[in-house]
Amino acid sequence: MFGERPQEVDGVSLPVKVRGMAERFIARSVRRKTLAVQDTPPIVTFTFDDVPVSACETGAAILANHDIRGTFYVAGGGCGAASPVGRLASIDHLKAIAAHGHEIGCHTYSHPEVSRIGIAALDDEINRNRSFVHNIDRVIALRNFAYPYGEMSARAKRHLESRFDSCRSVHPGINSGSIDLGSLKACPLEGAAVDHDGIGTLIAETVRAGGWLILYSHDVAEKPSKYGVTPKLLDKALIAAKTAGCTIATIAGALDLIRATADRRLPATRS
Repeated sequence: MFGERPQEVDGVSLPVKVRGMAERFIARSVRRKTLAVQDTPPIVTFTFDDVPVSACETGAAILANHDIRGTFYVAGGGCGAASPVGRLASIDHLKAIAAHGHEIGCHTYSHPEVSRIGIAALDDEINRNRSFVHNIDRVIALRNFAYPYGEMSARAKRHLESRFDSCRSVHPGINSGSIDLGSLKACPLEGAAVDHDGIGTLIAETVRAGGWLILYSHDVAEKPSKYGVTPKLLDKALIAAKTAGCTIATIAGALDLIRATADRRLPATRS
């Protein structure tokens, strides 16, 4: 995240946190774009928001040790800037992770709370970020989105799910059964939120549910920010997922796998 959020918006006295909780609840209650997770192997996805340098260097190196790819949600307006999670990735960093097969996702351009801006401004954010990423490599397709700060509204969700294959929230849980592609559940992979035993429990629940666990973090460092993860915990999570027999895939890869499994379940048609 580029900075701390304001405590009041447009003079409204209701605390932003409470107002945001209500808006997120309403948005999650309306499901227009769904996908059935059925008969797939348990899936785990590792994602990084804002993409600080440490995620591109330390985090990507740990994933590479396990021959794993992750999804990195980029907000191009912060490229190279200082932030609460450390300096954000340069264009060269982003080129490197894309070249190594990691997915680049969209996190808007300037990292606003999408529930606070109009549709025209939201489109501008998306288009500017697409242009930024295409300047890195025109082959990159921004298929998937993550809500900055986890904030959403029903209006923004409806628009974003029309422009992306999926939109990832920060609402905790495992995606199973009929999943909401406009608000994919995700769990924080952060030292303040989960420890080594906790990550094992999450993965075991994913296996039991035959579901899809999406983990998110920001920086990867020995002394991470409150939004980050240590290299040891990230490595532990990767080992636990592999040991449990989970398929580890990017957001795009997981969606492709789920859809392919659904297609195989369809009865063959006669010619």
